Amino acid sequence: MELKDKELLFKIIEEYISSANPIGSAFLVKKKKMDCCSATVRNSMMDLEKLGYLYQPHTSAGRIPTENAYKLYTQELNKDEKINQKIEKKIEAFLGELSIKDRPTKSKVLAKIIAEVSKNSVLLAFSKHNYYITGFSNILSQVEFEDPEKLRDLSLVFDELENIVERMFKGVSNNDVLIGSENEFSKHLSVIASRANLVQNEGFLAILGPMRMNYKQNLGLINYFKRVL
Repeated sequence: MELKDKELLFKIIEEYISSANPIGSAFLVKKKKMDCCSATVRNSMMDLEKLGYLYQPHTSAGRIPTENAYKLYTQELNKDEKINQKIEKKIEAFLGELSIKDRPTKSKVLAKIIAEVSKNSVLLAFSKHNYYITGFSNILSQVEFEDPEKLRDLSLVFDELENIVERMFKGVSNNDVLIGSENEFSKHLSVIASRANLVQNEGFLAILGPMRMNYKQNLGLINYFKRVL
């Protein structure tokens, strides 16, 4: 793939993450103030579709990134991302007011905050059989899960959650990004997971969301969690 096509693909991904709407060539040229015409962009989008990085949900619609597109995109992300300073200050002010010293309790409070900021779900695993999940309703409210079949598949996560946590507990490393079919939760989700000192130097945390999740922000939130815990 040529560099210009990759850059175009990443623009499409980031715009789709933000809008949740299929991206058209004319819209993209105008929104990103690109120095080319929409016909040129449309041709490049057709090439990316042939390569398996975009698909068109229906005739005359814009394009949507595929699982392979997100995999390519996340391979080039900085795993040491930081969160927006305004968000960081708000979180620190809130934590300062609570003055929590107990690590497990503080981690749960942080998990709730991260779920709220990310609009995703956060899972904390203190041990193989002791875990905590918050914000799952955030996932259910995403447009992707207006599809009954996807919603039904997602509901199965709770049935298997204990087994998934047990299998993941020793396998998680540092800021693992697992997209679609790569994770055990659901082929419709992406997961960013990382080891964290939740209790007695053990545990991991994970952010679960649609493949359209904001990967940069979520990596920053995980890094912030580990730093302040």
